[in-house]
Amino acid sequence: MSQEDGSTAQRRALAMSVHLLTASGALWALLALDAIIAGDYRMAFLWMFVAMFVDSVDGPLARKVDVKRHTPHIDGARLDDVIDYINYTFVPIVLLIHAGWLPDPAPLWAAFPLVASALAFSNTESKDTEEGFFLGFPSYWNVFAFYVVVLATAGSEWFVLLLMLAFSALSVMPVRFVYPNRFDGMRWFFFGGGIVWIVSMLFAALQYPDTPLLLVQVSLVYPALYFGLSVWLDRQTVS
Repeated sequence: MSQEDGSTAQRRALAMSVHLLTASGALWALLALDAIIAGDYRMAFLWMFVAMFVDSVDGPLARKVDVKRHTPHIDGARLDDVIDYINYTFVPIVLLIHAGWLPDPAPLWAAFPLVASALAFSNTESKDTEEGFFLGFPSYWNVFAFYVVVLATAGSEWFVLLLMLAFSALSVMPVRFVYPNRFDGMRWFFFGGGIVWIVSMLFAALQYPDTPLLLVQVSLVYPALYFGLSVWLDRQTVS
């Protein structure tokens, strides 16, 4: 039976299936946490990658099937933020604590990124979809945790903490970072380069704990350029 707005049972079911795909991120987070508790960090990385893949496709799918029109009672953006907070912040911070890369008292230090990300995800202006920017560091704690666990050496806990505190501060500061899926300029780099980078990280994760150091170091080129270009493009946009 069709409705006045043109919605049908089939379209509503399709829209709901996209919401379920987004919500499945809670399962991938649980599986990653289970792997972390078991000390199987390679498996945790893989579940975190599954969550990243789902997050990268659910937005375009949601717009494609017009979920706002066919399932108006489900706030897809809010659902996405809840799932992203779990997968991009909570799970990676638990990984850092379990892997021993935060000095004591680890839970106290972990409160900084947890609270900063909670504030960032709650900020109604955190995503400027018109110009294609995130406001503040976009809570890529999964990427941070991956590089720390794969690259960090003994005795570097305080250095990791300093980096974590710096990114926590950036989460709530008025600086902008490129939103790769929404930024029109340099799409070949931010989107295309991002895909190559994610594939390289996945390959590195599959080989953990025997990941070639050179591979991980080369993969750092993209996030370094992403960070630098974001700052430059932000200044170009506001000037």
